[in-house]
Amino acid sequence: MSSTSIEPQRLPNGLLWVARPAPGPQVAVRVVYRVGAKDDPTGRSGLTHLTLRMVAGASRYLEPGQFNRMVAQAGGTTQLEADEDFAALQTVVPAHHLERLLWAEAERMSNPRLEPGTLDRARLQLQQAVRQPLIRPYGRLDPAITRNGYLSHPYQRGALGDPDQLKDLDIEAVRSFHAGAFRCDRALLVITGAWDEATLSRWVTHHFGSIRAPLMPPLETREVKEPRRPQSQTVKISLPQAPLPAAALVWQAPRADDATTPLWQVAHALLARGRSGRLTDTLVDELAVAHQLSLRLVQRQQAGLLVAQGLAAHGQTAAPLAQALQNEVLRLADEPVSDEELDKAKALLKRDWQASEWTADTLARSLGTAWAVRGDPQAPGRDAAAWTRVQAKEVQQLWRSQIVRTPVLTLLADVAGAAAPGASGVVV
Repeated sequence: MSSTSIEPQRLPNGLLWVARPAPGPQVAVRVVYRVGAKDDPTGRSGLTHLTLRMVAGASRYLEPGQFNRMVAQAGGTTQLEADEDFAALQTVVPAHHLERLLWAEAERMSNPRLEPGTLDRARLQLQQAVRQPLIRPYGRLDPAITRNGYLSHPYQRGALGDPDQLKDLDIEAVRSFHAGAFRCDRALLVITGAWDEATLSRWVTHHFGSIRAPLMPPLETREVKEPRRPQSQTVKISLPQAPLPAAALVWQAPRADDATTPLWQVAHALLARGRSGRLTDTLVDELAVAHQLSLRLVQRQQAGLLVAQGLAAHGQTAAPLAQALQNEVLRLADEPVSDEELDKAKALLKRDWQASEWTADTLARSLGTAWAVRGDPQAPGRDAAAWTRVQAKEVQQLWRSQIVRTPVLTLLADVAGAAAPGASGVVV
């Protein structure tokens, strides 16, 4: 799949849209609104998530559940995505259903049914979405990482929200928020797959160009600067259902559009991409102190985190795992990186980037998310071009300044409530 740059086009009502061909018999339509959980009003955590569910639920000409049934009958799939930086609806169907899907998405954008009945239904759906991850044995770990990893940024709240803060929400508040945030001049329409260019342009203009431009001012969004972590900290996590101890280390990372992002991506690949990444190779295969490991580079619109976490091997406790994990992460700063190792890391990055363009579904997701988080649908392609120029010494210089010499947050969870020596707090 070519990475030819295609800039989004703007309709008179302010809606941006972009189309990219993708192999296969399907098409994907992704509608992305540039509003996320970070934009929820104080005391109303989850309002973006709730409003998205109402937009997806019913409209003037679509009864509750009708959109989902239409997609299922066509042999497609649909989902919504509530994120800290954006809210998105994505549907994949066989290509010959594209125009019908475009009509339905334009209908959901222009005529959502914002009524007390749909509000009550969305509240229940949000409650279920918040509770579902907590059923899993380690479901409380990720929220604890987010809550403690950010010091003061709204990202602390996570993407799903707090149902308790929405209990007394009235429909007028939802309508006001929707009018300022879920509007065509704050959205991107992404279409990927098999389509005829001239026909597609006509369909988009017909179905989406007829949506009225908003009359009221857009929601005011604010730039929040996350402060630097002043010192390292250890926190104990309570995971009563967990069968194995767990540990997580959290460092601050730059925002997604930072100039050093390609360096961070290569460093992440050296440590964690592929079965022979340094973390798995050393801590799982060689030292056998970990049962499972992951390293996540989370770069959002305004701040980011590097999260190394793992489950301890049988007979191990959380603290030794955390120390071994930290040692291995820090080792990247000084241990030589061979040309072969660097080339392999770049190749794995390139493989994953190319894989995102192999299907209509993944390509639409990549383009829409890059626009919402980084302001540029083509940002992943620009990263790929930058990887070829990255040198090992640049990665190690970055690591020394941004990881080795900076404070780290350590989260420990031992089974059966075992105490973590030196822990400074408890998160339930």
